[in-house]
Amino acid sequence: MSADLQLRIHSAPAGELVALLDLMREHGLRGEYERGPAEALTLGQVYRAQDAVLGLCEEVAARMEEDAPNTVFELWQDPHWSTDGHYHAYVPEFGHFEAGCDAEGVPHVSVHELIQRLSSSPGASLGDWMAGEGAGLLGVAVLAVVGEYRARQSSGS
Repeated sequence: MSADLQLRIHSAPAGELVALLDLMREHGLRGEYERGPAEALTLGQVYRAQDAVLGLCEEVAARMEEDAPNTVFELWQDPHWSTDGHYHAYVPEFGHFEAGCDAEGVPHVSVHELIQRLSSSPGASLGDWMAGEGAGLLGVAVLAVVGEYRARQSSGS
């Protein structure tokens, strides 16, 4: 089984570019109009590997965190039939966030998981929960940084 794998790199130090391009070539991640492997990296561009084996997202994300630990990126694998997509975002200062996602890489959290987590802290206020476990479950810090990069890239600055 397979589904498209997509990568968006928001920030990468010059010393990690070779490792990133090598990893992209190894997994067939290409820009929309590129016929061959990427020769240069365009920040904010979505690179795609069509029909990647399911589960490849986790492997590529782990390699990226290891080979390019100072790079800010989003990586997701599209849903496949009844299987949810997989979203992985990484910000060096905060670590990574993983969740299910749609084909556009929009993460979502399972309502069942959310209810289970909220129920495990019955005495906590929502504010307390969001200041602790909730912030991690919902990826607040990581998604805030990724959102800032997306906003800057869409405004052209």
